Amino acid sequence: MTKATTLIEHKKIPITVIQGFLGAGKTTLLNYILTHNQGMNIGVVVNDFGDINIDSELIESKSEEKLELTSGCICCSLQTLELQDAIDQFTNSGSNIDYIIIEASGLAEPRDLVFTLKDTIGLKVRLDSIVTVLDSENIKKNASEHDTARDQIIFTDFIVINKVDLISKDKLKDIYDLIHSFNPKARVLEAVLGQIDVRLLLDQDMYRGKKLPQKSKHNRGDHDEHIHTKYSHFSWTSQKSLDPMKFQDFANRRMPTNIYRAKGFIDFGLKGHHRKYIYQLVGVRPELVWDNWRSTTPETKLVFIGQDIDQKAIVAELDKCVDTKPSEPLPGDIELQLPKKADL
Repeated sequence: MTKATTLIEHKKIPITVIQGFLGAGKTTLLNYILTHNQGMNIGVVVNDFGDINIDSELIESKSEEKLELTSGCICCSLQTLELQDAIDQFTNSGSNIDYIIIEASGLAEPRDLVFTLKDTIGLKVRLDSIVTVLDSENIKKNASEHDTARDQIIFTDFIVINKVDLISKDKLKDIYDLIHSFNPKARVLEAVLGQIDVRLLLDQDMYRGKKLPQKSKHNRGDHDEHIHTKYSHFSWTSQKSLDPMKFQDFANRRMPTNIYRAKGFIDFGLKGHHRKYIYQLVGVRPELVWDNWRSTTPETKLVFIGQDIDQKAIVAELDKCVDTKPSEPLPGDIELQLPKKADL
């Protein structure tokens, strides 16, 4: 590459892709980057696997700096034009964006994701790096059971081992061994709640002088059949508040084991509180924290992702949780277990 070409490449807006299997902590990492952004104006493209983009609502970014892809997984063909439109909005003459981060769906196939991105890269943007976030508690199981989780380790530049506070040193060593067996060249960082030195991830120019990878062996039509039909998802919404005790009983005792990921916002309608409860389920670990509603009308929105989901059974359980009258505040011992989102 000549000096002139290098200068042209460096003037392009860099793109970092954040990927990782369901519940790894991609949005948590992204939020940390956005609040420690080294003075950059970062544009965010969010892609979620489902018809309700929960992740987009969790991202702490100005609305004009955040765009959603809602037509399916980012690595599929119908997303190419939508992704191109998003990048065009960030690179037009009236935009002040100088860096773009794409948060991919947890089920995005890495090689096809970059191939889709390859179709959008032109005179104004360049691929800077690919970052994979790993859920330290579940990565060994995920990598052994899900091709996508394994491929996300193989095809990446950086790996962030997230939630290291939840595992032992021996288990952490096992994760390093797993990473090195699949991708010994990856740069590895450890994180708690996605907190890393942002300078180590952004503007690394990992693809200077390199060709982007070719499309994987199956074509894009095959991709949908090969990857996404293994998984199913559905969303559930309610304008009525939920009974907190009934929901916790369902979530903790009767949640089907074939639900790999659940997330969303819950209105418990508690007297004297205008709180939005953020529910996350990763593997067998549920989490419930609260924040303030940004919208004036509270509404429960939940997304479930898994295999062979019995949607009718889960909907029946959720319908039982609907409360017809405002609930009393949660009992003190339960309330103390629910930290405010900003405190995490």
